[in-house]
Amino acid sequence: MKKMLILAAGIAASAVVCTACSNSVNTISNAGVTAQITRVNDKRVNTDSRLARQLCLTEIRESRTNDGYLRIQIFLKNMTNSTYKFVYRFNWYDDHGVEVIDPDNENWTRKLIVAGDDVTLTAIAPRKNCHDFKLRLKALDD
Repeated sequence: MKKMLILAAGIAASAVVCTACSNSVNTISNAGVTAQITRVNDKRVNTDSRLARQLCLTEIRESRTNDGYLRIQIFLKNMTNSTYKFVYRFNWYDDHGVEVIDPDNENWTRKLIVAGDDVTLTAIAPRKNCHDFKLRLKALDD
């Protein structure tokens, strides 16, 4: 099944690894990673070219919770020299492509990423019959 990710406010970077970031954040992680990762191919609709230049999508992963709900993780990197603020919201779709209403997720979630750092957005589908998702992002003005 093809997973769709339409970034309504945009993220244009298509490389799996982001480069050319003038600020960087040092990280330390397990060198012997043993996790089996399921990556998701994405489809993008960019309507905000500024946002597309400032946030880099590095990876999308999917898994299932222990009780069978779809879990999505979106990895983003701040490509700017300053803290970047945005809001986001996930929409969920069943196996027929019909949007599943989630009254607990009607509001936008505020997020910020310091210069050169990355963030993971994680969401769990509201029902077990959810098979697809859409992430919507909007930049916030300072």
